[in-house]
Amino acid sequence: DENTKYITTDYILKLLKNKPAKVIPELIKYTHFNNEHPENQNIKITNKKEPYIKVLKNDKWELQDKDETITDLIDRQQVHLMDETMEKKIASACNSSEKINIERCNDLYNEEDKDYMKRLFNESELIIINNS
Repeated sequence: DENTKYITTDYILKLLKNKPAKVIPELIKYTHFNNEHPENQNIKITNKKEPYIKVLKNDKWELQDKDETITDLIDRQQVHLMDETMEKKIASACNSSEKINIERCNDLYNEEDKDYMKRLFNESELIIINNS
C-alpha cells in the first residue's frame, strides 16, 4: 500500500535509458527508502543470515519470508515498467539502442532467465540491507 504517485514515467524512463538492468533495484530504493516519503519505509532486513524480512503492517513489524517478499517487490516494480503508458513513452523517447537494451532486460525478466533473476534478487536484497 505504498504511495507511488511521486514516481513519474519521466523518472522511470530516465532509469530505463541509463541502466535498464538496474531499474528494479533502483525503484525499490526510490520507493521504500526515500527520505521524502517515510510512509513507504516499511521493509527492512536486520539480519542478512536469517530467512526473514521485516514488513510494517498495521503499525507493527511482522516477519515474512525474505525470498517471497523480495520476489514480490521485484514483480511489482516490473509491472510499473511495462504498463501501456510506459511502453508509449519508451517508443517515443528512446533511441534504437536504448529500446534494444530495455527490450532485452524485459525479455530476460519474462523468460525468467536464471542469472538475470538471481542478479535482480541479489541487488534488490542489497538495497534493502544497506538501507535498513
